[in-house]
Parts: sequence; C-alpha cells; structure tokens
Amino acid sequence: MRLDIAGGCGDFGRSCFFVSGSQHAYIVDCGTSTDGLDRVPDLTAEEIRGAEYLFLTHSHRDHTGAVEFAESAGFAGPVIMSAQTYRQLHYKPKNAVIMDSTAPEAELLPGFSFRWGRTGHCCGAVWYAITCEGKTAFFSGDYREGDPFYRNDPVRGLSADIAVIDAAYPSEEDGAAMRERFLAKAEELLADSAPLILPVPRFGRGLSMAVALRERTGDRSFFMSERLWREWSLFARRKYFVTPSVLAVPADAFSLWDGETVAAGGVYFLTDAQLSHPESRRLLEAHPEARVLISGSAHGYGRAQEFLDAGRAEQVLWPNHMTYGEMRRLAAMNDFRTVIPFHDPRRKPEARSFEF
Repeated sequence: MRLDIAGGCGDFGRSCFFVSGSQHAYIVDCGTSTDGLDRVPDLTAEEIRGAEYLFLTHSHRDHTGAVEFAESAGFAGPVIMSAQTYRQLHYKPKNAVIMDSTAPEAELLPGFSFRWGRTGHCCGAVWYAITCEGKTAFFSGDYREGDPFYRNDPVRGLSADIAVIDAAYPSEEDGAAMRERFLAKAEELLADSAPLILPVPRFGRGLSMAVALRERTGDRSFFMSERLWREWSLFARRKYFVTPSVLAVPADAFSLWDGETVAAGGVYFLTDAQLSHPESRRLLEAHPEARVLISGSAHGYGRAQEFLDAGRAEQVLWPNHMTYGEMRRLAAMNDFRTVIPFHDPRRKPEARSFEF
C-alpha cells in the first residue's frame, strides 16, 4: 500500500490523503487551503476517478472544502461521514453514507474495513483506522483529548502500519496548559469590567470555551450570537456528544445575543472566527471599549490578522488540536510503525509518498 500526501502537511489547511494498493484506493479528507487562495488538493484526475471511497473526519472547510471539486473531477463513490458532519456541510455530496453511531466498525468490501471514534474537536468529528489489503492506516483527524465540551474516544493500544496524526501546535506542552493560558488572558481582559468579544467558529471551540469560561468566571453574563446559541441548545443535553460535566450546566447559562448590544463586564461569543463579515467588523468599530480575544489561527480568507496587526485584538490559542509533544505521546501509546504529523504549515513532511 502507498499513502500520498495531497495536502495538509506543511501546508495551510488543504488536508487530503490518497491511499492505494493493488486492488483498492481511497481518500481521507478533501479540503481547501486556509491562505485565502482556496487551493485544492494535489490529486491527479486518475487518483480522483480511481478512489472507491472518500472518508471525511469532520466538516471544517480545510477538510471538506474540495469535495465538490473531487466530484466534478470524476469521483463517483460514497462519501463516508458522521451524521453531524453531514448536517454541518455547506455542500452536500451526491452519494453520502452516514455512519451508524451504534456500530463503530464496518466492512465495506471483503478485506476492506474500518473503525472509528470521536475526536473531541467538534460535534461529529471522528478518527479512522482503515484496514485494506492487509494494511491498516490510522487518521486522527483534528484530535483533542480532555476538551471541556466534546467527548473523545481515546486512541489506545491500536496497531497501524502508518498513522497520520494531528500536530498543529509546535510545542511540547499539553492542552491543559494552553487552556489555562487562554483563561488567564480572558480574566485579565475582564478585570476592569470591559466587555469581552470572542470571535469563534459555529462548529468547534466556541462551546468548549463557553463552558470553561463560565466555570472560571460564573458570575458574569454570557451571550452567544444566534448560530452558536442554536448549537448550544441542540447539544447541551445530548450525552453522546458532550462530556458529563456539560450536562450539569443550566440550559439558560448562555443567552441569545442580538449581535449589537454590548454591556460592561459581559462575555460575547461572535460566530465569525476570522472576522470575515462586514457586520462583525462594524460591531468592533462601534464598541472601542470592548476587548477582543482571537482564539484560533488567523487565516487568509478573513480579516482577523488585520485587527491583530492594528492592536485592536489579542491572540491566545485555545487548544482544539494537539501539540507536537502530545502527538508523540499519543503515538507512544499505540503501535504505529510510521507516523506522519500533519496540520502544522511550518513542518514539511519527509516525503510526499510513503510505502507501508
């Protein structure tokens, strides 16, 4: 078997991996770049047409933004994903196959099977262990253990011939240290009772940050813009998706925000992580008294970097991926013969193709 990196390693987004053998071929993820250029994966027309299946780890555009491109270029097979990933996708694949959460193992063809588990990155995000032609490939997707909101199925004692593992943060620390740094910064910004605005994605870290901040500073008023508040309303009581501690948070702990009113001491979750929308930027301009804390990477398709460069916003990363140290420690808890780190644009892979 051979794994070809079509994006995602030493790159800005664009996660995509093509695996082929003498009888079968499949793709894992098919995203566009996050540098503002919307580059598609380095897949040849022959690879796209030859793939029998496309597995999606989760809905974020750097993992799914090029699915429509793949179908237009000749991919005609099933696109395998969780039900929540399908719900979240802007483009719905023509031949979507939804995995059954009660059966986390499935055989696609004789000698071609897979198992999966929750990654803790966002609702519906999964990892895969895919066995084909006697070889197993593990794909972590965007992986996070210990998240305050999302459940994770820890990867332990798994054997794989090759493993592609999330290593987005180039440090040896763990997620707990990163969360503490973020929460401490949020407390610092709230110390003088200024309002705090937190730009977040609709699907992912916003809910995790909300429950952690409420536990840390529970006497404050918390508001969510409509799209995030709907996600809270939908998942706060669904045990399959959330950690047990979330079930104890009152349903009315977070209020629906009108997107305009900003009061002293309030915490406001703005569902626009990259400040891509003009109305989000106008909101920040209309409230110079508000502090702004960016919790993820600033991508090329938004305007978040401009606010950081101007000193209007500060940035402390919330850990919804793994550090390089965590990636190595996860690999040590399993039997992975070859490990390929991905998701860090600064870390180039040793090669584009790997035989396994």
